[in-house]
Amino acid sequence: MKIDQRGVRRGFSMVELLVVLAILFVLAGLVVGVAIRVARSTDEKLTSTRLAQIKQMLEGYANDNNGIYPVGDDYSSRVLYQVLSGDSSGQGDDPDGEVYWGELTDESNPNLVGEIAGGRVILDGFGESFRYRAAEDEDGNPVAGVRNADFDLWSVGRDGLPKGFTTSGLTKNNDTKDDIWK
Repeated sequence: MKIDQRGVRRGFSMVELLVVLAILFVLAGLVVGVAIRVARSTDEKLTSTRLAQIKQMLEGYANDNNGIYPVGDDYSSRVLYQVLSGDSSGQGDDPDGEVYWGELTDESNPNLVGEIAGGRVILDGFGESFRYRAAEDEDGNPVAGVRNADFDLWSVGRDGLPKGFTTSGLTKNNDTKDDIWK
């Protein structure tokens, strides 16, 4: 702030104001960056927690069904919703079978269950459907490409794309490395 010869304040110079604004913008940028990292970390932790919950519920299902895991016809979690919620239609109806995960039928958590192609699915922390693949088909034959002995369960991660894919299709360099596996 400038003070003239008579001791009267004349205000801040333009340079002083610009320096203050620059400092404020730098601080705001730091805060936004930290907030984005915290949100991403929260989504990843929620996804990992849900993966563990689904795995535990699937173990309970297999214990009640002679060690057999649910068989799905696609990579979405539609079959998981059906068997774990007890809703065999997969449309959000009242349970007509054993309920392994009661939270799936609770409408108060809209971030847990979503709809894809007319059927309900279990959502990961990024709002995408979990992917599920059983190690055996309906006839007990091994399914090609399954990584684990019983089933594969994974999230496609933040980008919503399976590993090896981009928005333009299949890639050779596997540049989507944010998938989260059981």
